Amino acid sequence: MSRRRWPRNAAALVALAVLVPASAAAIGWREWVGAYDTSGQHVYAVLPAGDEDTVDLDDTTWGPVRAGVFTAADGLPVPDGAKVIAVKITVDNHDLDEPSGCGSPVLVEQSSGRQWSEMSLALDLPYDPDSPTLCSTDTSADYGVSGPYEMLVPFIVPEDAEGPFWFDVAPYDTEPSFARFSIAP
Repeated sequence: MSRRRWPRNAAALVALAVLVPASAAAIGWREWVGAYDTSGQHVYAVLPAGDEDTVDLDDTTWGPVRAGVFTAADGLPVPDGAKVIAVKITVDNHDLDEPSGCGSPVLVEQSSGRQWSEMSLALDLPYDPDSPTLCSTDTSADYGVSGPYEMLVPFIVPEDAEGPFWFDVAPYDTEPSFARFSIAP
C-alpha cells in the first residue's frame, strides 16, 4: 500500500516544493520594493557643492535662493500665530525646447522635519508670470521662460518655526534626486 501513496502524493509534493519557495520569493520581493524602491520618488537630496549656490539637475540650473520673513504688519493676510517665509529661486533652463517642470516646492524645518507647502492662494497673491510659484514649462512668447526666470514661493508657517530650513525642489524627470537648499531667513 505504501507504494500507491507516493504516486498519489507526488503531484502535491512537487507543487509544494515549487510553490513554497516561489511564495517566499514573491513576498520578499514585495517587501524589498516597498522598503527600498525609489522609482517615482524623490529621496536623494542634491545640495549645492562647496562654495556654489546652485544645483544642476535635468539640464537646468537651480539657484541661487533668497528668502525673507513677512508678517501681517507687512500687509499680507497672515493668520494669527503665523508668519510667511517667501523664497525666491532662479531657474535657468538654458533655453531648452522642453524646460524642466517640477512639483510644488516644499519648506522643511531642519531641526524638527516639519514641512509646509506653497500658499500663494491662501495669501490672495495673484498669479505673476514673471515670478511663478511652480516651474514653468511654457515657452510661449507670452511667458518668456525659455531663459532664466525666478520662482517666488510663499509658505505660511507657525511663529515658533525656526530656521534654518530646507527648500526642496523636485524636478519631474530627476527621480530619485531633488534639489535642496539651506536657507536661514
